[in-house]
Amino acid sequence: MNPLLPEMPESVAAAFDSIPVGAAERLLAVRAIAYGVAEGIPETGGLKEYTAWGEPSLRPVNNKVGSAIRLGMQPDGTPAMFVHCGTPLISEFRFVASHLSYEGKRAVLLAEDTHFPEAELAQLIELVFTHYLRK
Repeated sequence: MNPLLPEMPESVAAAFDSIPVGAAERLLAVRAIAYGVAEGIPETGGLKEYTAWGEPSLRPVNNKVGSAIRLGMQPDGTPAMFVHCGTPLISEFRFVASHLSYEGKRAVLLAEDTHFPEAELAQLIELVFTHYLRK
């Protein structure tokens, strides 16, 4: 584990342990990006890390600031970063990073055989964590 990242709650660590190694590495990288992004947005108050639908999830500690991300797998085994499908976030993501792969209104796909879009994910996570601030 990265010593600069907080220790995961047991339920989150168990959720990551249940993900295949290659996919888990990608999703752990997204977790690290999320903590880096949140550090630059004081309004978040940090991140709350928990499981939703048995998958690792992160959201701002402070309410009415932003939305959550969930890190998990598509049914076909593709790792993905999920957002609340009732928000326009995926539409915003497509505008910012049209070259990435998406699933409907709920996920950015992070296939293991593709370039890992670190810079784009940081931008996208910032949009998620500031969603309500920008409304």
